[in-house]
Amino acid sequence: MSIKMLILDQDGTLYSNQEELFLYTRKTTKMWLAKKLNKSSDEIERIYAILPSKYPNPYLGFISLGCTPDEYMTEVFDKIKPSNFINFNPKIYNYFKKSSVLKVLVTLASPRYTNELQSKLKLKDFYAEILYVKDFKSYNKGDCYRKIAKDFNLDFAEICVIGDSYINDILPAQELGCKVILISSKAINSNIKTVESIEKFIENGGIEKYCE
Repeated sequence: MSIKMLILDQDGTLYSNQEELFLYTRKTTKMWLAKKLNKSSDEIERIYAILPSKYPNPYLGFISLGCTPDEYMTEVFDKIKPSNFINFNPKIYNYFKKSSVLKVLVTLASPRYTNELQSKLKLKDFYAEILYVKDFKSYNKGDCYRKIAKDFNLDFAEICVIGDSYINDILPAQELGCKVILISSKAINSNIKTVESIEKFIENGGIEKYCE
């Protein structure tokens, strides 16, 4: 069955998790938690180190600490100006422009932050839909994928999901029967196609090579 839709994660996928924007967001998140919880930076580092193993979904981790996703949106993401950190990437832009498959963005970030970032990348007009995980009660991307498949009347086998988080992006898609591509420098297992960056995905043939 041919792929008719590409569902993409945003941060860590459309740009590297080693870039300044990603690192600055992490730093700002730690500062936000320190203020909210009245903890020292050392205490926050310890909490931050163990939180992902207990709660791979960051929203659920924040809730466990008494913070809400809406607070995270307004007090962290909405105060970051991604256009100050990220540059236009012609390679991604040209691939989006040439590729005829439907494209949907599913992100943990806020609408304001996402709008500014996607505008800087010049990708915003290519998406058939943008979904925000914060709008789903489960905070699970699997529910986002179900809605997308229903909205566009697609079988899950006709959808390819690309993301940098195995737990949050890839696993829910696999469980539904979607094709998946993990953006990572390390392969999880032989059943998951892995590529080190979105640029390498494009250079190596894009969706036609990885998903068909």
